[in-house]
Amino acid sequence: MLVKNQKYEQVKLKLMLVLIIALSSFSVFAQKPKVIEPPKPIFKGEDGKMYYTADSLGNRIPDFSHAGYMGGDNTIPMVTIKVVVPIKEGDATLRIQSALNYVAKLPIGKDGLRGAVLLEKGTYKVSGVLKIDASGVVLRGSGMGNAGTLILASGLDRIGVIRMLGLANRSNDTEIAVTDSYVPVNAVQFAVTNGATFKVGDQIVIKRPSPKNWIDAIGTDHFGGGLTSLGWKPNQRDIFWDRKITSIKGNQITIDAPITTAIEAKYQ
Repeated sequence: MLVKNQKYEQVKLKLMLVLIIALSSFSVFAQKPKVIEPPKPIFKGEDGKMYYTADSLGNRIPDFSHAGYMGGDNTIPMVTIKVVVPIKEGDATLRIQSALNYVAKLPIGKDGLRGAVLLEKGTYKVSGVLKIDASGVVLRGSGMGNAGTLILASGLDRIGVIRMLGLANRSNDTEIAVTDSYVPVNAVQFAVTNGATFKVGDQIVIKRPSPKNWIDAIGTDHFGGGLTSLGWKPNQRDIFWDRKITSIKGNQITIDAPITTAIEAKYQ
């Protein structure tokens, strides 16, 4: 005759309850929905390339790969050195400027270059402003870092140490309106009222205006403190992009480099 062990049965029952609870917890945990994170604005793909994610309006982080010499399409040339400015104590403004002026008067080559002014390794103190007012002039150092070339602004003026100057001789034709209600950041295409006005290869200027309703919308009409003169005024913050047309399809224009600020029809 077999007699059941009551204590054993109680322990067995407890183990079964623990197992059921554990399995139920696992089932609930396994069924928990996976959180899908939104794509990052910019990320590196498995192929090693950079990828970008646009927002609902098509805006995305601008592509600055076109910045640089010849839009980043050509290698920076090694321009022939015409003048070497040696390191000396004291203010070097006049010595460097004289070298730049000399090279600016040299004939320009077929490659659009005149020559380079080379600065040696060391620190050049510049109390004034260095001006380059001719095309094809290069100001070159002899390396970066502590062992390279350093131009030290020793003056009290806040103006930039090196200024690129040119002639205000641009001639503008009749303005053609952009017809898109919204052209997003990084766009290279947009529609105009009359695409036949242009041809592939044309150099154009794209204007992003700064009217009063835009200034009011972003709250820069007044900066507080009772100084209303600091507030932005209409047409003071216009943005201009120099671009080249690469394709025309009807009234759709394609340019060689993207714009960096959205163009909105309501802010014209």
